Amino acid sequence: MTSNNSAFNLFLFSILFTSVILNATACYIVLFKVKKKEITHLFITSISLINMLESIIGFTPDILTSDGSFIKRTRLCILSGFAVFGCAVTSITHISVLSFIRTIVIKYPFFYYKTCKKMWVKAALIAICYLYGFSWATFPLIGWSTYDLDPDRKRCSLDWKLTQSDSISYFLTILVFCNVLPAIVISTTLYTSKKVISKRKAREVCQNQNHEIYLDILEIDYLKVCLLSTATFFLIWTPYAVIGTLTILKITIPTQLVTAGAMLAKLSTITNVIINCFIVKSFKNQVLELRIVQYIRNRSNKTSAIHPCDD
Repeated sequence: MTSNNSAFNLFLFSILFTSVILNATACYIVLFKVKKKEITHLFITSISLINMLESIIGFTPDILTSDGSFIKRTRLCILSGFAVFGCAVTSITHISVLSFIRTIVIKYPFFYYKTCKKMWVKAALIAICYLYGFSWATFPLIGWSTYDLDPDRKRCSLDWKLTQSDSISYFLTILVFCNVLPAIVISTTLYTSKKVISKRKAREVCQNQNHEIYLDILEIDYLKVCLLSTATFFLIWTPYAVIGTLTILKITIPTQLVTAGAMLAKLSTITNVIINCFIVKSFKNQVLELRIVQYIRNRSNKTSAIHPCDD
């Protein structure tokens, strides 16, 4: 039993460490290496910051209780539940708005360059994401539902046990506005982007060929990111949608489903940065130019030269 707990503890710490390193790297590159910062860069930085905060606050209770112990419903626990839920909804809102912006880039490039380049537009969109996310997290603190221990008693989260009568209306509302609505936005933007790119590729282009090749590469990157964002969104957040539906129907929620849902939700702190940054070729080139990466590669090359592999 002890070895299993130690292995699970190591697994949680590995995810936490990976999340912090990847998101911190993304923030550093965007802030200090990217010279011309577009609205997408600012959104990626904001997502990475909110995901770092979510992973640190969210994984700490799981690591502390990995030995089989339980936590109590204290003010600190409630604050942790508020912060994690607020960060999660804020991150989902960022992803939804970012998908919408990428579709605008593809379908209405002139409108994008005319409007989305303005600093007040960038600041307003990011502020709206934070306001939207933490507004939903604030409602349980002021009386609409409440924060309570999860059924597995490993963390504080939403009132899945329906200790308050108005929790059902709260769950129904957040299911619509924090899960179904973002899913519709992300899916619609993917469909629209793919449709626009397909039509554009079907046309005969005979003007500046080099310029068109550049647009094709950019569009392919955007389409790949939109596709992966859609797939991971449904993979990661479907368990919580199921939990919310079961709660509304007053069906007993399996403890294993709650634990699995919490773990998958925390994995979004890694998948977000991988999809938005590390699969993009230009970003990968920036990573390879980092001094620490170059040092590791040089050390690896020297080791290979000293100890060549036998044929």
